[in-house]
Amino acid sequence: MQLILASITPILLGLLLGYCLGWLLPSRHTRHSARLLTPLIWLLLFFCGKEFGHVLSDSAVMGKTLITALIFAALTTVLPWGLIAFWLRAPAAVSTAGQAGRPSGMHFFHALRDCLTALGMVAMGVIASHFALGWLDAISANQWLYLLIVLVGVDLVGLKLGSAWRSSEVMLLPVLVIIGSMAGGMLAAVFTGEGLWTSLALSSGFGWVTLSSILVSSQLGSHYGALAMLTDLFRELMAISMLCLLGARFSRETIGICGATALDATLPLIRQRCGTGCVSLALISGFVLTLASPVLIMLSLAVA
Repeated sequence: MQLILASITPILLGLLLGYCLGWLLPSRHTRHSARLLTPLIWLLLFFCGKEFGHVLSDSAVMGKTLITALIFAALTTVLPWGLIAFWLRAPAAVSTAGQAGRPSGMHFFHALRDCLTALGMVAMGVIASHFALGWLDAISANQWLYLLIVLVGVDLVGLKLGSAWRSSEVMLLPVLVIIGSMAGGMLAAVFTGEGLWTSLALSSGFGWVTLSSILVSSQLGSHYGALAMLTDLFRELMAISMLCLLGARFSRETIGICGATALDATLPLIRQRCGTGCVSLALISGFVLTLASPVLIMLSLAVA
């Protein structure tokens, strides 16, 4: 319990600090801080790649890690989708029939570009890990992570949920994602041979690449940190693909599999493919999963 509190408390304090700053700062400054989120995520991915460089540059280990990450990503995407489709068969309270726009190549390529940039930053970090870089070697990914969490807290001030949060179906969506992801993690444990609690930790990132990789590596080492990072990168890539292909028809399912990224990275694509009426649903789901992710990861790691 002390380990869980020690890991989660700085994250919650960072979110609270950012939220308080968001209320105190003028709106023009909070908008500027929101623009810093994406480049900061890329920078953090660079340091994650640098930290896990010795794992990701080993071809033998890398091959097994990629396959394992793909299995985890696929199962933690497919099972939440199926659970949402089964449980929320009735029309959603936030139905957006006819509101979604026509497919836009621009939104797809912007989202794909961000994912490829993320992979490129990881690759650059792996390359950098083989060189002595002076003061860069003294910087840890944890330091950037806490700055990122503060900025996420600032960004939360701008959430406009309206009355959507009162809908039981809307609040049920992230719960189904959590249950489906846990089930996917348990099934992945069977296929990959990983321990049950380790698999649950790897399944609890919900696409939050930087958080999951750092928390997992802090307890299980660099190999599992790299595995967590790749799992959540693949989850985001799969979510983007499904949004572009099926988002207009299956809005709840695609928003669900976006996980924590529905709060930020995939939100523009959700708005374009699922309709503006689904924005509140995406924000609530992303917000709940963002808060749940570190708690579930550390609970699983405490037992693993």
